[in-house]
Amino acid sequence: MRTSLRLSSLLLASSVAAGCLGAETDTDTLQATEQQATDPSFRVYNIVEAVLPAANYDGVAGNECLALVNPEYRLRKIIIVETAGADGSCALNAYTAGTAFSFTWGDTSVYQGSSGITAIRAALSDNDGAVHRLTGSITSEAAALANLQSFLTQSDAQQTSQLATFTANRVHSIYDFEGQEEVLAEAAYQAVRVTQPCENPGTPTLNAHVHNGFVYGYVASNTGSCHSGWFSTRHSYNRNWRLVGKYEYSE
Repeated sequence: MRTSLRLSSLLLASSVAAGCLGAETDTDTLQATEQQATDPSFRVYNIVEAVLPAANYDGVAGNECLALVNPEYRLRKIIIVETAGADGSCALNAYTAGTAFSFTWGDTSVYQGSSGITAIRAALSDNDGAVHRLTGSITSEAAALANLQSFLTQSDAQQTSQLATFTANRVHSIYDFEGQEEVLAEAAYQAVRVTQPCENPGTPTLNAHVHNGFVYGYVASNTGSCHSGWFSTRHSYNRNWRLVGKYEYSE
């Protein structure tokens, strides 16, 4: 993900995959996302895309540092605005593209001022980022990111085995993704959906498997019965949507 959960990301813990006649349509995903978006204690894990040093970007008196980050659990990217110290110091200066940090919603406030938002987005060549002022602290996630990167170098069997031990959060193959990731998520969901007539075609699910705040991969699964025989299928993907494990059983 850009993993999305995005929950793009989140890359997140927010939705329900349901139904076997097509793409999921359950609205619980939207309700859960709203709850997380307003919970001040909810921690957002991010991979940094760009950081700009202290300057006057918004046209308001005083300098600020900016960071464009890609959160694990939501579709929209986030722009963090931090008021710079007299010497141009900012906590954001400790980060560069490709690094990671987290914060809680309670450590930010929504930026006010449409002209300032437009200028800030333009400075980062972004047109849709959710702009938030940093009012509290941010936490380095260097160790968590290193662990994630190490995971992706392991064998398919090792990745599949580890994914099964991580927290599984149901996601929606359409609403929780966009662009090419939406295409891949929907393909994974459809791959475990039964299309032939069955007395119990099952309920396909797509789960994001999360560890230390980051999405490590996804598992699409389904269980049901056809012609009086049980079937079970489970496909495991890493966060880059590479199929790393496949289990099929039928009677």
